[in-house]
Amino acid sequence: MTTNKRIASPNAIFLRRLVSHWSYQRSNIGAVVDWVIMLYILIPGLLLGIGLYRDFLTRPLPAWIELIPFQGAAAVLLLLFSGRLLLFMEEADVLFLRQHPAWMKGLMIRGIIYSQLVSTLRGMLLTALILPVLMAAYGLSIGTLISLLALAAVCSWCTNVAFRMIAVSYKGWRHRLWAGITRIVSLWGYILVATWGSDRPGLMWGAMAILVPVLLLLVRMRVRLRATFLADVREDAKVRVQLTEKLLTQAVGKPPSIRSKPWLFRKSGRLYSRGADKRLASAGIKALLRNPESLLMYIQITALGIPAIWLPPPIIKLIVLAALLLMMSYWLNTSWARFAKSDFVAVLPFSNDQFRSAGKLAAGTLLAIPAAVYGVTAGMTMFSPVLGLLAGLVLAALSVWVVPSLTAWPLYKEERGIQSVNKRAAEAND
Repeated sequence: MTTNKRIASPNAIFLRRLVSHWSYQRSNIGAVVDWVIMLYILIPGLLLGIGLYRDFLTRPLPAWIELIPFQGAAAVLLLLFSGRLLLFMEEADVLFLRQHPAWMKGLMIRGIIYSQLVSTLRGMLLTALILPVLMAAYGLSIGTLISLLALAAVCSWCTNVAFRMIAVSYKGWRHRLWAGITRIVSLWGYILVATWGSDRPGLMWGAMAILVPVLLLLVRMRVRLRATFLADVREDAKVRVQLTEKLLTQAVGKPPSIRSKPWLFRKSGRLYSRGADKRLASAGIKALLRNPESLLMYIQITALGIPAIWLPPPIIKLIVLAALLLMMSYWLNTSWARFAKSDFVAVLPFSNDQFRSAGKLAAGTLLAIPAAVYGVTAGMTMFSPVLGLLAGLVLAALSVWVVPSLTAWPLYKEERGIQSVNKRAAEAND
């Protein structure tokens, strides 16, 4: 690499690699996301989000939010501002930058500043989403809230630099040990200062005055750290492909890992009493829960349904509850249909009625947990805790009994249509 007007300084190298990084991330998003379809999703979602946000600002919050301690909210704030450093180091730098330490230090400092700014902006945007809860549930003033956010930003800056130093200096259990110690120290330190300074913002600003020299010392140590070039390149590569990995995982999924023993149902005992259809339903449940992609989807839909039911007003809450139950039940039935049509199951001597009975049993069993979670969430946000719990459990029991049959009907209708076509074709051949 030669020095010319385009790359005549560390600043020019940094700007060039920053633009390349942005272009790389934009191309990855464009390869997976259809922006026309996203407009149809984002615009209604944005309008709905603005309405819910306004309700949070104008209406009283649910009583159970008061059960969340202030320390929990402080820990969430610190987590929102946490991030990873991108130093813009590349393997080709071994030919030039390692021979020019001043250029390499300048590039690293600019990368640290850029990474900290990105983490801070992301933390501020995410904090804006939970701002009504912080203001109404804990009665925080504007000055106290600004102090909490500033302290969280400075504390996360120190933690981010420390994590990068640990990542390039240690491996294996030493890396996990020092990373865990750093996380615990930063978290508990921030919670203690935030708790003591909730009504005394000056205490938090004093803690920030101590953390700023610590941050500068950590940055100086990181820049002067030697024999970590290859480790820095490896960590930068992980940060660059972080978004790509998430997008590709959602688009094509991860290859299934092969284990000698599964994590779930290791002893492979019976889930039900004796019966051919019940044994088949048990095998289908185990197959879905042992599949990492299906298990992750099952957990994600269940978890995302909690805020989707909790946030809207009562009428919309019930509509969302019914829609989620139908969607989850239909997904479970389609997953069962894929399992029933697999080559392994096709060789088993089960009749169509047994397949149908086993599918309803498996879908109803798997629907029980999401139905209970959704029902209890809806009940406790509409009634008292005890009455809401009872109403949610009753609703879950009714949903498990009724909903799987409703969502299974299109699948069985399609199956009957295929069977009739095959029957007519066989009769015509005869």
